[in-house]
Amino acid sequence: MLDNEIVLSEFVPGTVACPSLQNGAMPYCPAPPRAAFGGGAMTLSAPQDAAAEGTFFVGGFFPGIHFSADVRSLSPGAAALLDIAPPDGSILFRVRAEPGKPVSFAETRSAANLACELANPQVVPPPPFRLSAVTAGPTILLAARKDGDVRFLGSVTLDESPENDIRRRDFAGVLKCAAGAALPPGGAAAIERAAVSLTAGVGQADFCIVTDGPGCRPYTEGGRMFCTFSARAGMKYTKSVASFDPTVFDFRMEGILLTTYGDDDPLLRNDAIDHIFRDSDGSWKGVAIGWSTTAHNLNPSTRKGSGLVVVETRECPLHGIHVLPARPLVVGEGIKSEDPHLHYDAEAGKWRLSTSSFTPQGLRAHLWESDRWDGPYTRLAGPGRFDSTGCQIMEFGGRKFVMTANLERMRPVYAYPTLDYVGEWPCDMEPSDGDCPNGRVFTAWAATPAGCPWRYVMITMDRRNFPGMPDPNWTYGGIRFYVA
Repeated sequence: MLDNEIVLSEFVPGTVACPSLQNGAMPYCPAPPRAAFGGGAMTLSAPQDAAAEGTFFVGGFFPGIHFSADVRSLSPGAAALLDIAPPDGSILFRVRAEPGKPVSFAETRSAANLACELANPQVVPPPPFRLSAVTAGPTILLAARKDGDVRFLGSVTLDESPENDIRRRDFAGVLKCAAGAALPPGGAAAIERAAVSLTAGVGQADFCIVTDGPGCRPYTEGGRMFCTFSARAGMKYTKSVASFDPTVFDFRMEGILLTTYGDDDPLLRNDAIDHIFRDSDGSWKGVAIGWSTTAHNLNPSTRKGSGLVVVETRECPLHGIHVLPARPLVVGEGIKSEDPHLHYDAEAGKWRLSTSSFTPQGLRAHLWESDRWDGPYTRLAGPGRFDSTGCQIMEFGGRKFVMTANLERMRPVYAYPTLDYVGEWPCDMEPSDGDCPNGRVFTAWAATPAGCPWRYVMITMDRRNFPGMPDPNWTYGGIRFYVA
């Protein structure tokens, strides 16, 4: 949790040649504390007769980042600060963490406080601790790592108006991340490290293997396979990319994926890019769930069109930060869908799209077909017999099936392309048990490259939610790897 990361910018006082220059006080702080550097920390102090408050530059802001500071010590009445703001302070998002008191969050614009609701604020532990602000879509998750454990502190969602939505394109890079302290007269604080990073989140879910072509063959680099996944930060998440060696399953964060709906779109969006594949012409194509246009409760009725979008780019999107242009995917009959996965059926000469789609009976597996990868799609088969999650067309020994999981902890398998129920996929250890209140898992299947000790791998997760999160949270628990 919050430890599988790519560091974008880091302030470690003992390794910086001139901290006062390279990590100086933010200009909007009128009376910053005095900063001294030594002993592996930045020590901040206030004069005996006056309070001091200020933060020091760490790195640029970008939607989807994890901003953290390692707080070594705080004198009584002192609070650690995490700021996201431009140098002039005209917009300021501030996290304040004073030990023994609930964490607080405030937004100001031109020095005027704006209304924002911090959900379920928790008491800040005594130092030392790592204070974290994890951005995911319009949400910021606040947490503290103390004695090796990550503790939830609160969360705030900022999209009530276009002006304060943290996904704004013009915020990227312009806003800065700065760490510091608010000190009473004579107070002091010490910060050992601060960083801006890309994180795998407090939980990982919704895996989908990146394929070489629109089929079942995984795309690899240097023997490593890739998958997209949801880097969870509460109910919202950032769709991300990880790689792993299928012989040792060393899950490694590679980057994040955002979308935009054209040059006039003001947001860098948190749509869920699920299946990505490299096409024969060298381009990269994919299909996503359009979460960024959906209500907070994810009510299907609020989703636009089919609820799905497609993305396409000439650049490899598997490493670093990528913003992909997206456009609506037309799927017939006005049905809203999730969990999209693309497949080209050479024998039929058709593109096939598998989805979990909403019906009066709930989510059900569907198959759709089209003459073009980006639609429009018409129904081929469905609905499937049982509730469906993580719907994927997969080939085993030359025969194709539609693999799913579901709400009732079943593991339904359907015939391709009829969606006739044929049984459940077997496993020796259940991915979820009775102690976990939600048994709906999400599976990703792939054949392995030559030389691997097994022919197939499957990735899934359990749904043990992060402790202390307010409902609904959907953070999810551990990653599970299966082989056959």
